[in-house]
This record gives sequence, C-alpha cells and structure tokens, in this order.
Amino acid sequence: MDGDRQISTLTDPDQWARCAHDGTALMDGGGVSLAWEAPAAPPAGAGEPAGLAFDRWGRAYRSYPGAGRVDVLDDSGPSPSSPSSPSSPGHPGALLAPRGLAVDSAQRLYIAESCGGAVHVVDLWAERLLRRVPVRGRPLDVAALCDGAVVLLADPAGLVLLRGRRGPLHGPVLGGALHAAGWRPTRVAVRAGQPYLLWVAPCGDRAVVARPDGTDPLEVGPASDLAFGTDGLLTVAGHPGQPFRRYRQDGDGWAEIEPVQALGYDGGAVSAAPDGRTAFTTAQGLGWTAGPAARYVAGGRVIGYRLDSGAYRTRWGRIFLDACIPPGTDLRVGFLTSDEDAVPDPVPWTPAVQGRRVVRHPDLTPPLPSALRLARLGPGSGLFRRPTGREWPWAQIAPDDAFETYEAPVDAPPGRYLWVVLDLGGTARLTPRVRSLRVERPGHRLLAHLPRAFGRDEQDVDFLQRYLAPAEGLLHDLDGRAALRAVLLDPTATPQEALGWLAGLLGLALDRRWPLDARRALVAQAYDLYRIRGTLACLERILRIYLPVPVAAVENWRMRGLGGAVLGTTPDGPPAPAVGGAARATATLGRFAIGGVRPGQDGYTATAHRFTVLIAAPLEGERLEVVRSIVEQHKPAHTLAEICPLGAGMRIGRSLHVALTSMVGPGAGWGPAVVGHVRVGEDGVVGVPSAAARVGESAVMGAVRVG
Repeated sequence: MDGDRQISTLTDPDQWARCAHDGTALMDGGGVSLAWEAPAAPPAGAGEPAGLAFDRWGRAYRSYPGAGRVDVLDDSGPSPSSPSSPSSPGHPGALLAPRGLAVDSAQRLYIAESCGGAVHVVDLWAERLLRRVPVRGRPLDVAALCDGAVVLLADPAGLVLLRGRRGPLHGPVLGGALHAAGWRPTRVAVRAGQPYLLWVAPCGDRAVVARPDGTDPLEVGPASDLAFGTDGLLTVAGHPGQPFRRYRQDGDGWAEIEPVQALGYDGGAVSAAPDGRTAFTTAQGLGWTAGPAARYVAGGRVIGYRLDSGAYRTRWGRIFLDACIPPGTDLRVGFLTSDEDAVPDPVPWTPAVQGRRVVRHPDLTPPLPSALRLARLGPGSGLFRRPTGREWPWAQIAPDDAFETYEAPVDAPPGRYLWVVLDLGGTARLTPRVRSLRVERPGHRLLAHLPRAFGRDEQDVDFLQRYLAPAEGLLHDLDGRAALRAVLLDPTATPQEALGWLAGLLGLALDRRWPLDARRALVAQAYDLYRIRGTLACLERILRIYLPVPVAAVENWRMRGLGGAVLGTTPDGPPAPAVGGAARATATLGRFAIGGVRPGQDGYTATAHRFTVLIAAPLEGERLEVVRSIVEQHKPAHTLAEICPLGAGMRIGRSLHVALTSMVGPGAGWGPAVVGHVRVGEDGVVGVPSAAARVGESAVMGAVRVG
C-alpha cells in the first residue's frame, strides 16, 4: 500500500526513562509497569552459611558445613544422599565446615574449609583433588575469578587470590568508610572481574554491597548472600522467609527491579546457574526462584514526550503496543496533537518510582505536553488485540513470549506533534506491562481515492479515517507479506506456521515433538542429509540436530574380538584377557579390539548388521520415544539397532553397557561421589594404573590400588 509510511517508537529503556511517570516503574530491559513495593515478610531466623556453585555442565555442588561434606545435586530433585536437614549427622564427611564453593573457567572446584584454614582445589575433569592450599585466617567464602578464585578471609579479614598452582597471593586491600566503621565482610562475588563484598553492620540488621575499598555502595537491608548472573544482574538473598531483591547497575548507580520469591530458602547460599536461572539452598538440597513477590499500586500513568512527524497537519495512523494485560487489569491510551512548535506550560518531568535510570543530556529530551491540555484529556480508548500477532510481515514470536500486540487508531485531530498517554490499572498481585510502542505516521490515504464531497466536513473526515482504518490495515499487512514472500523459503526466518509447508516442499514430514530450532535446522540441512541417507553418518547428524549432545553409532562387528596386539603384554607372558571368549595375544599393531568371540561361532556373523547408538545424555519419556523413532526411520536397511543412553557421561564405578563400555569398580551399590567423604583404602583409587595390570595381582602405591 503506502510505501512511504514510517513509524515513531518508544522501545529503548532510555526513551521510557525520559517520559513522565506517576505510580509506574521501569522494567528490566525496557518498558513500564505499575509501581510496586516488596512485602514485609518477617524473617524466619538466620540460617547457617553454606556454599552453592555450578559447573559448565549444569551440575550443582552444595556444601553441608555441619555434615562436613559437599554433595553433587541434580536440579530435577534432591540428592539421594542429602540429609533431611543440613545439620543431620547422617553420612558425615571429612571436611571441616565447608562454607564457600566456586567453579572457575577451567572447571576447578574451590572449597573454602572454614574451620580447617584451607581451600581445596578439585579438578572436575579428572575428578580428583589437585591440592590443599593453607591460608592465614578463616576462609568464609570463595568466588570464581576467570581461571582462579578470590577467597574471603576472617580473623584477620582480607582477600587472597588463587591462580592455577600459584597462591595464595595478596588480593585487593580492604578499606574505605565501611571498614573503618566496623562493618565486616561476610560474602564475596565477582562481576566483570571485580570482587564485590557483602558488608554487614555491627548490629547485623543492615547490609551493603560494595567493592573491597568501600566504593560503589548499595544499601540492601538485611542480607545473607549475593550472586551475580551472567548478564550482570545482582541477586541479594535476605533471611529465610524473605524474597530475593534484584538490582541492575545503570551508569554510576544501581536500579532495583522486582523481587522474586524464594520458597524454602534456608539462609545458606544463592548462586546463578549457567542457563540464567537463580538457585538457592534448601533443607532438601536445591531450589529455584519463582515469580515476582511484589505488591503493586492500583493505578499509574505514563506521559510520553513529544513525537515529531516532520510535517504539519499530519493525520497519524494506528498505534501498536507490545503489552501483557492479565485478566483483572486494564490499559488505556490517550492522545494529544498540536502544530505549535512551542509548549507554553509543559508538564514537569517526574522519574519512575522503581527502576530509575540515569538520563543523559536531559536538556535534549523533547518537551512534555501542556499541563492545561492534559487536564482536559478525557478517558483513554481501549485496545484491540491483534489475532495475527505483530504488524511486521512474517514476524517470529517466541513460544514463551507473554507479550501480545494490541492496536488502536490515533483518535486525535491532525497535527505535526503527538503525545501518547498510557493509563495502567491493576491489582495488588497483577499489573499490565508495556514493552514497546509504535505509531504510524502518516495514517492511511484511502480518503484521497474517494470523492472530495466526502471530505468537506472535518468531523466526516475523522469518522471515515477511523472507519476505514481496520480494512486498510488488513490490506497493508497483506501487501507487506506479499512484498517479503521470499522469507517463506528461508528455514531460519519463515514463520513457525509455515515451517511444515516448507518441509513438505523438500519431502520432509516434521515431528512436532521436536523443538522449533531443531526443526528449522533439519529443514536447512535436508539436501545435505539426502546425499548420505541410509548411513550411520546421516543417523548421527540427525540425532545431533535433535539432541545437541555427543552421539556415536558403534557397529558391533568392530568389537568382535582381540584381532590385534594387546598393549602391555609380552609374547612369553600370561595370555591377554578376553570378554566373552578366547583371543590371541599377538597380531598386527593398530587393530586392537575388545570383546572376544563365542566358541564355535564366527565373530563377524555374530555381530554383523548390528550397531549401538551411544548418547551422552539422559533419555526418558518423550525424548526416548523420539530417539527410537529417528533410529527406526533413518538407520541403514536390514540392520538392528540398540539405544544406549549414557546419562551425564562415562563414570568410573558405573556400568553403562555390556560389551561396549567398560566398568571399573563395583557395580551394584556404588554410591555417588561426595567430596570430602572418600577415604583411601575404602573406595578410592590412588595413583595411575599401569598397562596390562590385573585386578588381584599387583597393588603397588602409585601404580594400581584396588579397594
């Protein structure tokens, strides 16, 4: 339709901060909502400080200072070995009050042993203790700092650094007004390579987050721990029974955003997971933050600054708002227009109640509307929810996006300048949210194609402009889609509803149980997969598209016996071990295999046309059914396949699959590894095993130790 149609927007957080606010707050990332206040929940008593950290694989490590150990937890539920309470005497460990935990970029776990005066460094790749670092003082907490860690000490208070095998090194010196006033640091966290401490007042009822030298302070009230997310979001945990407060740094200050619920928090520790979620310690092991814990005001108003169309007597078009309007809340929009370049009595600017941002160069902000005209503005008009989503052609909307697009015609006389006024109404627990705002300029021009007699009266023109707006908007959307119909042939850009149609052009039938990104990747790689269809390589690629984890298809004939040399044996030595049958002790080097053959049966005949799919991920329920469907549809013809989920990966002491994966140590009854609980001679392995060593023959310290 009209190719020269442009839009004016309010989307950036800086733009929303320049508007005048009355009872509203700025949202994190841009947008507005009703102002809120944190509920005054009485604390349930101070808990025992503990440690919580995550590695790059998403595994959680939780310390129990009273029990003297560190457990590995699964986010799907509590650890089987976790006690009913942190002070439970069951399963005692060998550590002396491990209070702080951290995992650095090299996947090393640091354990601050508070009563032991040392820090344990554990290599998570090799699952072994690297060293025990004694420190001068009592370690209270530890935080990862790139490929090292910073340790907070007490008695005397200070910071030390650990890097690789170096350390302890002197860290930043404590100082400033907080240190001089007797405030004591209790927790440490790292943001962008800079340590931040949680300073607690001598009376214990106040806390401040600041740097070691006392700069960049932030008053947070009573607090027990702090954590920085990957995006710089600061989460401060209060005492048990209180919500978590959240802050984001804006320039030289901090802006508070809505608090979140932390049901079951025991006062131990809080940490940010690799996926961006916030976890905390509970009596059962691990918990996650829930929805907002704020109470909202009943109503608020946002008054936008002046939008300029660039031409006088402009008849503005439609307004589009990306908003979330829960049931029981209300959102209305009002408009003021003018052709006057000057505003004699502008409304004074008022900042948002929460989420305040530093407005740079406020003198460059366009003027706010006239106070007299704003007082005469009637109630705003309602909004229409677009059933087709965004007004942009072929716009993709995330399935978990709670914001929908609403539209309304700009009900105002023609004018070069436009002011938008938003009136928000909500309840104590619910608030409408507006993320972005877009206004067309100018509106449609269908009146130019009608007889001039229809436009003699200004009231008739306004009525026809609004009356024809819905029909013209539909035609405009169809015209925009037609102009960009080439997007339908792009697997990465085509809308979700058109993805099945695009796959049909390629001869594919998509499984709706697949994630959306995996379906797009499958369509994008369809022609490459057709070239190797019916091979194990094709099957592996399809499984990696559905499950972005390591996948290997192992043909069973490769395991048919010891067809080569056995490393570590001699021709006149004892025979080589064989699993399931006999074997030769000598053959061509480079053709080593494990498995053996059954007596009286050819190894190739017993294992031909069979293969096993090894998947390094836990599979159950729908995911397992989808994997079975993929293997059945895309495996080579006339073959038999077996699926072997490896869970989190190969682990010593756990039998994974007969004849394909090895197992070292006992099978049944093998418990999960607990840092600080393993004892030499009970269930530990000391040293590195030598080649061709056998169980029951040699037990040399530094070579092989079984027991």
